[in-house]
Amino acid sequence: MDSRIIEYGKEQRIALARIVSDLIMADKIIDDKEVRTFTNLFGKQHNRDLFRDAQGLTFAQAMKLLTLPEDNINDSKHIRKINAATRLRHSETAAEILTETANSDGFCAPSEAALLLCIDYYLRKNNTNYTKYDVQSFRLRDLFIGKRFVLYADFSNSSVRCIIEEHYDFIANLLASIGFQFIYIPQIVKLYKDKGVELFKNLSMYMFPDIQDEKVEEVYNNISQMTTKKFIQEYLNDKLGFNISCPKPALMVMLGRSSRLGKDLNKEGLPYETYANFLKISIEDGNVLNVISDFVANYNKHVAFNINIDFNPSKDKLMYHGIHKAFFRLVALAKKNRNYYNIDINTSINAIFVNDNKMKLTPGISSIYILILCRSLFGDKLGLPSNRIYSTLTETEKDDIQVQYETICGYLKNQERKPLAKLYPNITNRISVIKNELNEIVSEKFIDEIQLGVGDYTRTFVTADHVTINGIPIEEHNRWNKII
Repeated sequence: MDSRIIEYGKEQRIALARIVSDLIMADKIIDDKEVRTFTNLFGKQHNRDLFRDAQGLTFAQAMKLLTLPEDNINDSKHIRKINAATRLRHSETAAEILTETANSDGFCAPSEAALLLCIDYYLRKNNTNYTKYDVQSFRLRDLFIGKRFVLYADFSNSSVRCIIEEHYDFIANLLASIGFQFIYIPQIVKLYKDKGVELFKNLSMYMFPDIQDEKVEEVYNNISQMTTKKFIQEYLNDKLGFNISCPKPALMVMLGRSSRLGKDLNKEGLPYETYANFLKISIEDGNVLNVISDFVANYNKHVAFNINIDFNPSKDKLMYHGIHKAFFRLVALAKKNRNYYNIDINTSINAIFVNDNKMKLTPGISSIYILILCRSLFGDKLGLPSNRIYSTLTETEKDDIQVQYETICGYLKNQERKPLAKLYPNITNRISVIKNELNEIVSEKFIDEIQLGVGDYTRTFVTADHVTINGIPIEEHNRWNKII
């Protein structure tokens, strides 16, 4: 084991192993020298166990563990000083080791350079008084949002946007010179608006030929009214499950993707979940041009080579890939006025969506609704028994319902089943909560089809072809359709 990490605790060693492995895999090439570097760092004993434990962390979790120990509220000033010194020492050591790892094969690819830049900013340039840099990892679903880009994020309508609009071409071209797209939502909206609705109708045939003709103008209007705050909150956060919060201006730097070992046990083993990793740079005093110039200069210090692509397009060209394509898909295909309904159970954020409207239910009550769905779709299809019927069931039948409920709670949270408080007799009030929420979010057009019927059994008349798990039909999920 490398002597520099002897004083690291177990969690920090696991975190360091996670980021070392990310750097090794970033360029999609596993070099013999890099493998030897991993072994030399952590030693041969328990090497595989350490690597496996490391895969259970996201990139962001690992980065934050490297800055331990944390301060507690009751810590004295003396202890806080010691902790600050320890954090600084651990952070510097980790940054040094990770830089050596990335360069151990004598080559630093752009994907590695992006991670190294994040490591340098987060571990070395933050201080105890002000955290300018943060690292965040968000689980990805089925939408590809691009490899590397810089998204301007701000919920405050700061004057920084005026600087960006004045110097947009300079910023976009400067970032493009190192392979990053600059994403400024007002500029994307302007590109669409400048086309006009008639040309937009023609363009939409190429982008999504299956979109209904009568909806094209509505899509154009939705895009024309899009703002940075709305796009982040309603689309990236609510629909994709991200958790971006920017009360003040910030740059969200997409560093790339990495996989995390999930906890959803099944017969095939432990599945991997894909995460998008971001470096968040807070912008102080509107100094956005200096922040971006420094970012480009620091990136170029790390990278061994770079290819210039995707410069700011001229007005007669519309970029349609990566996050530009994701923007259109998220806004244009938002199914707010469908001719059909769909219920999607999203296990990445423990939530249920009805026609893309998120049900405001606790995980426990969400699980009850899913239990009603499953018992209405599979098995005897009677639904969930009322208290009166429940009291007539055998103990085995009662136990089966409790196990089904606990299993669904586990699936919704991507965890193994755990014993929970008894579902009965306090079921009636929770079903009322579900009914009220359905009334709130479902349009009158579908409420009769989707609302719960209550009697001896609470059931739904929704059919299986309208229920999905993370966008995939529930009937295709062997675990979910065999709960009952």
